[in-house]
Amino acid sequence: MDEVVSVEGLCKRYKLPKIGKEVVALDKVSFKIGKGEVLGVIGKSGAGKTTLLRMLRGYEKFDEGVIKMGGGNGGTEIKVVPDSPYSEFRKLQKMTAFHLQRSFALWNLSVVNNIIMRLRAVQTGAEEVPQIEDEYEELKEQAMEILDLVGLREKYNYFYPILSGGEKQRVLLARQLAKSPSVLLLDEPSTMSDPLSREEMLESVKRVKERTEVSVLVVSHMPEVHRYLSDRLIWMEGGRIIEDGGVEEIIGKFLAELEPVKPLTPVRDKRDTMIEINRVWKKYVIYTSNTLIKTIEMPNLNLKIPRGDILGVIGPSAMGKTVLMRMLAGIEQPDKGFVLYRIGTVDFANIAAIGSRRAMEARSRLGVLHQEFTLPPFQLVQDAFAQKLGIKKLEMVRQAMARAKEHGISDVTLDALLRIADMPELEAKEKLEELGVSIEIFDELFPKFPPSEAFKAAKPFLKALNLPKEIFERHNSEASAGEHVRLAIAILMAANSEVLLLDEPFGDLDPISMRKVANSIKELNREFNTTILVVSHQLDVVRELTHEAIMIDEGEIVMRGDPNEVCDAFIALGKPEE
Repeated sequence: MDEVVSVEGLCKRYKLPKIGKEVVALDKVSFKIGKGEVLGVIGKSGAGKTTLLRMLRGYEKFDEGVIKMGGGNGGTEIKVVPDSPYSEFRKLQKMTAFHLQRSFALWNLSVVNNIIMRLRAVQTGAEEVPQIEDEYEELKEQAMEILDLVGLREKYNYFYPILSGGEKQRVLLARQLAKSPSVLLLDEPSTMSDPLSREEMLESVKRVKERTEVSVLVVSHMPEVHRYLSDRLIWMEGGRIIEDGGVEEIIGKFLAELEPVKPLTPVRDKRDTMIEINRVWKKYVIYTSNTLIKTIEMPNLNLKIPRGDILGVIGPSAMGKTVLMRMLAGIEQPDKGFVLYRIGTVDFANIAAIGSRRAMEARSRLGVLHQEFTLPPFQLVQDAFAQKLGIKKLEMVRQAMARAKEHGISDVTLDALLRIADMPELEAKEKLEELGVSIEIFDELFPKFPPSEAFKAAKPFLKALNLPKEIFERHNSEASAGEHVRLAIAILMAANSEVLLLDEPFGDLDPISMRKVANSIKELNREFNTTILVVSHQLDVVRELTHEAIMIDEGEIVMRGDPNEVCDAFIALGKPEE
């Protein structure tokens, strides 16, 4: 088999001067890929897989080693070494196509015109739709062949923004194939997709494999992806290749590190309601351009969740799961109805009520973890705890109410600031700009907890989430991906959160780290009777982690019950009728 890629002794180190450390991302990595071969890369989160892709793509220079690409069937070979000029790295970019799972940014045009623009860029260097009919029709014919490969021919004339998330991913793949690359680099294809979209994406890649001679390097921590696509598998750990061999052999060795599944603690009293969604209506736009494209209406939602329940939330992408979570978090208000949280023995507060002190008290009992969450890498873990405790702990919220009154800040503005504190980082910055206030207002209203008090608050939750006490003195960057998720949850719990809203917390985790997180969440639930809602596309986790599940489709709760039954019903949605 002709070699298309040859990597020899690749090394990459990152210096972290702010904390005086060096990270070895790649350590003497060597392998080869044959023409038309699909080589899979598996490993825990943080093993160096994505760094390797960036080196092959020509996005980053490396410290040692050689990358050779091309040369098959007498073609031109590129050889890149650490001191090669930038022009040589640009050649790597021309020979490769890079598909990123989290990218959705594209032109607000038809599907076929998005492909035509990429084909045109290959010809002229500029993405544009040809104005001459003959030129357009020639490129359209090529574009339709590529859309056949990714299974989107029948939607060639659809406006790109109205496609589902999985369909958008396939359009992005089609645009990469329009470059006629020698090597296709896939970074976690389908990880953040629902199971139906995931299957369609993998089918598309399989067709590319079967109908073209393009070589593929697919990075994924999901064994099922490699079973479906890979011809051969390498296992990376700590920046090194520790195994290279058959797919099933390597997967078996990799999964041998899985912890046993911990049992769930039964809900103590199903009549003890912690959250109640009462006659909630919500209409919202999910895609817009200059005109309204699509709306989803959530009509008359009613849902009671008992204290201590772990509830899974599943369903197709863009059909209401995240909007439901945002309403539960009080970040978005329903058009009608109430989102109620228990704040006493019998009392409830409507978290949707703007400027309500009872709603602010309810918010102090609520922890929100978005899928876009980040822990600043150079921040000390103890500072992350101290900062969150200053904002979320009930006694601090009550002190902030008094400070706000002294500064002439209304309850409505204070409430807005507390909502902003629960938003994803970029959205929070935008909202602060809309309010016309600076981030420093949080320091004035919500001073940080002293480190010693923060540690006292953190200690029981570090233990419950199986995190070493020593991590409190380290920087966030020194934690693994799985530890990051557990740290983020511990930070929320230290403020005495009674409810956790977790929106896709497992998306970037390998199965070994995912199991550790799931087991830790169960321990948290057992010890503190925490009520937890989990949105996840990882159905295996929903099956083993939750007491019950709901399925949301087209904005409605269409099923509630045993997690296995609800997950099976969801999978059945995507199967054709016999």
